Amino acid sequence: MARMSVVHGGVTRRQELGLLEVSKGVPAMTSGRAFSQTGWGSCAELTRAAVGAKGTDVPQLWLCGGTGALPPVYHRLVVEGAEPKLIRRHGCTVGVRYEDEYARYCLLTGVLPSDLSASREAQTTAVFEGIEDALSEADMTFANVARTWLYMDKILEWYDPFNRARNAFFHSRKVYDGLVPASTGIGSANLCGAAITACAIAVSPKLRGAVTVEAVPSPLQCAALEYGSSFSRAVEIGTPEYRTLMVSGTASIEPGGATAFVDDAEGQIQLTMEVVEAILASRGMGWKDATRAVMYLKKASYMEAWQAWLKQRHLESMPLLTIEADVCRDNLLVELEIDTVKKV
Repeated sequence: MARMSVVHGGVTRRQELGLLEVSKGVPAMTSGRAFSQTGWGSCAELTRAAVGAKGTDVPQLWLCGGTGALPPVYHRLVVEGAEPKLIRRHGCTVGVRYEDEYARYCLLTGVLPSDLSASREAQTTAVFEGIEDALSEADMTFANVARTWLYMDKILEWYDPFNRARNAFFHSRKVYDGLVPASTGIGSANLCGAAITACAIAVSPKLRGAVTVEAVPSPLQCAALEYGSSFSRAVEIGTPEYRTLMVSGTASIEPGGATAFVDDAEGQIQLTMEVVEAILASRGMGWKDATRAVMYLKKASYMEAWQAWLKQRHLESMPLLTIEADVCRDNLLVELEIDTVKKV
C-alpha cells in the first residue's frame, strides 16, 4: 500500500492506494478517519469484498468493468485534525464538509441520480444538480467546484449526449464565466446501476487571498473547451503553505484536438506522459511531487507497455493505481490523472 501525507492548515491529509484483497476487504486504518473511499474491480470481486454499494459513515464509490484481468484496487483519503460533517442524500452518505486554517472544503463521493430509470442525459443533469444540492449544505455553489470525476457506464455509447447535458448545465449556472473545473470522464459502471455517478471537490476560502483556485493550461494541448468538452486541463489550489495541482484525465490528443498515435498503445502512453509532464513542469513540479495518480487502460494487455515506461524512468514507486476502463473515444487507449503537491 502506498501512503502519501501532507500537513497544511493544521490538518493532515493522507492518500492511501493499494490492492483490494477480496477475502479481507479494505485494510483497516492505523489512524485518522476516512473522508472518501473509492475502488475498482469486477462486480463479483466487489461483492466478495462486501464493500457495499452506497456510503454509510464513510462516503464511498465502487466502480466495476473491464475483463477482470487487472487486480481490484482502492483509494482512500484519510484526514486527521478535522472533524467531518457528513452530507447525506437519498439514504446515502455522499460527502463530507470540513475546514482547515485557510478554507472550508466539501468533498463529494458517489453522487447518484435520483431516478435510475431516466434517460442517460437526464441522469447526467440530475447528477450535476445533486452536486449542487449537496454543496448547499456547505453554503457553497457550483462556482466553488475545483474538480469533478464523472464515471459513465458504456461511455462510448453516449459521450456526446453527456457533453451536451454538461454544457447545458454549465451554461445555466454561468460556469463559463468563472472557473471551469478540472475533470476526469471515464467509462466505469457502478454497483448501483446508474448510467453515471460523480465525485467532486469544492473549496471556499475563509479570508480573501488566503486560498487561490486557478485553472492551469496544458502547454502541449489546446483547451478542451475548443472541441466542446467542458473541463480545464488542470486546476491548482494554493495556500500560504502548499500548492496542490490536480491534473485532469489526460490522453494522447494533438494540439488541435485529434487523437494521436491511433492503434499504438506505446505511442499513446509516451505522448500522454509528455503532456502531463509539461503541465507539471509549468507549475515547477514533477513526478516526485505526486501524491496520487490513476492510469486508465482500455485493455489490460497494455499493462506491459505501461510498466516498461515506468521502469525505464524509475517511477515504479509512484503512488499509482492502474485501472482497466474505456476512455471517452474508442481510439484513445490510455488516460492518466494525477495530483501533485509542493511546498511554497
